[in-house]
Amino acid sequence: MKNIFRNILIASIVLSFTCAPTVVYAMPEPVPAGQTEKQKAAAAKAKEAAKKKKQKEAEKKKKEAEKKKKAAERARVASEREAAAAKNTAQTEAREAKAKREYARYQEELEHPKTEVVSLFNLGLRLGYAAMMDKMAQNDVQNKLKGGVGAGLDLTYGLEYGHLRFETGLDLRFLNSTSTYGFTAVRNDLTYGAKYNYLFDNLSEMRNMFQVGVPVMIGAQFNRYYFLVGAKVHYSVLGTYSHKGLYDITVEDPALVDPYGMGIHAVNGQTNTPIKFSQPDLSIAAEIGIDLDEWLQKQPDKKKKTKVKPGERLPFGREHVHYRAALFAEYGVLNTNGTKAAQPVEFTADQVSVQKTNTLLAWNGDTKLNNLFVGAKFIIQFEVPGKKARPVPPPPSYAIYSVVDATTNQPINAFIETKSAEGDKIAMRERQIGANGIRQRHPLGAYTVDAKAEGYYNAMQSFDIAEVGSTEYVTIMMRPRPVFRLRVTNKETGLAVPATVRIIKSGETEPAYTLATDSANGAARQMLAEGPQYRLVIEQMGYDKLEQNITYVGDSLNLQLAPIKKGEVFIIKNLHFATNKTRILPTSEEALQDLYMYLARNPQLRIKIIGHTDNVGKDAANQKLSDGRANAVRDDLIERGIAADRIEAEGRGESQPIDTNDTEEGRQNNRRVEIEIL
Repeated sequence: MKNIFRNILIASIVLSFTCAPTVVYAMPEPVPAGQTEKQKAAAAKAKEAAKKKKQKEAEKKKKEAEKKKKAAERARVASEREAAAAKNTAQTEAREAKAKREYARYQEELEHPKTEVVSLFNLGLRLGYAAMMDKMAQNDVQNKLKGGVGAGLDLTYGLEYGHLRFETGLDLRFLNSTSTYGFTAVRNDLTYGAKYNYLFDNLSEMRNMFQVGVPVMIGAQFNRYYFLVGAKVHYSVLGTYSHKGLYDITVEDPALVDPYGMGIHAVNGQTNTPIKFSQPDLSIAAEIGIDLDEWLQKQPDKKKKTKVKPGERLPFGREHVHYRAALFAEYGVLNTNGTKAAQPVEFTADQVSVQKTNTLLAWNGDTKLNNLFVGAKFIIQFEVPGKKARPVPPPPSYAIYSVVDATTNQPINAFIETKSAEGDKIAMRERQIGANGIRQRHPLGAYTVDAKAEGYYNAMQSFDIAEVGSTEYVTIMMRPRPVFRLRVTNKETGLAVPATVRIIKSGETEPAYTLATDSANGAARQMLAEGPQYRLVIEQMGYDKLEQNITYVGDSLNLQLAPIKKGEVFIIKNLHFATNKTRILPTSEEALQDLYMYLARNPQLRIKIIGHTDNVGKDAANQKLSDGRANAVRDDLIERGIAADRIEAEGRGESQPIDTNDTEEGRQNNRRVEIEIL
């Protein structure tokens, strides 16, 4: 009987476990009260959402249609411009052909004059830096080159043949150079056995050299610029040296334990003492310069003050004096030291002080000396042409440029640059043009001018100068570029909000532009590059984050920021502390200033500053650290002028993490300072 009862009990338990889920799932879910009203509310909400979705789709289609319309308008304007350019090109082809023929004729006469060889007598004046660079063989001598002044006079004869130039003649030059030396000398007293040590720590030696030489230079000239290279052989006809300085005497007497000094004495040096130089002196020379005729030469037309072209010279009889300016360099490759070996200082038997000094170039006779002369040069040339003179150049032709706004037809400031029609030669380098325009001389030919100005699309225009002595008026129309404008206000008060606005290209994270709205109107403007899609992001202290796409680079947006309300909490970004310390780092200045400005603009607000840490370290230490950091921020705001009764501070240690503490990035997010609006 017991076994039967036990088996029935076991079977009941098994059946209860296997059938219970089936029973539960099979039971119908009870219908709560008011379910019908909820269904009605859900249906109304779904209907409203569908309506809003439909409105958004309609607005999207409208914007796409407007965008297509604007694109079509831009394409139409571009097509009209291309058609106008093609028409202008067709109209000017005939004039360009004629202009090229005329220009080629005059260019041929200018580049291949009938006079093949031109003789020039040159008078050149030189002034610059000179140096006599000695190379001392003594290791115990310290010397320092200071150099000096050099001057020269050239009397040369030159030949011109096409671009080639040759020059030779007489070259006179004076070189002055100073060097300072430091060395020691020793003298033994044979009578008493004393030893005299002489220390020269700043002996100055100045040398003068006058030379007569013959230059042999060859080179070339292109337009107004020229260069010459070659060699000059000089002979020294005069050389002198002078000394000045002080020296110190110490005596080592065997009768005394310590040496004693005899004071500082002036050098009984040489003044303008002859010095011998080795002959000859060979220098490698180079000269590069510019013709000054277009600025200094007498002009062919005094009434109109017409200037000659760069590199152009008028025929003999009207202008036969020319002017040049150049930079030159001459370096001596031969050793010019010819002095015999001698000691630098000399004594007499009964005198302790120095009685005479010799040039330091005489020390052991193995000191090398090389000359250097660099500086500027001014040349006056007297031209003696051949039997037939150069042709008189044609009268100049001009282009008068002006740049205007395409919508208002008003002059604007811009930068323009002109090139030949082929685009391979610059006819006028970039220049700024104002309301009055500018005038530029051009040879005959076809040109294109490029214009650029802030706030406008770049513009290009073609023109040609077909007749000698003509004036072409070139007016460049520039279309203004669209400007993106926005205004940021407080959603509740309508007042302007000074905010930082980041404009980011689609698919990127770093901002392409960063704008700051002003405090008076909350306005800002920026010219955006066309092509990319943009979105703007505003994360302003005390306001909810706002993101919005920019549909067109010329949009004008009015944005409203929703202020954070009482009880809401936000994190102060870019606030940094020293590691495990409460000291605020200087990189936090911008974040602290933003918080201060937010409180200053909202004097009715009270806040609580809450510090948080990660879980690294002991709980008590983290609690203390969070308290200290919160109070450090509070103290900073009070120092800036915020009333103390408006700010509370509290540390919550590691108790309220917002991220995992298992990674460095998570712990960094947990180490934060929050602001709660009270």
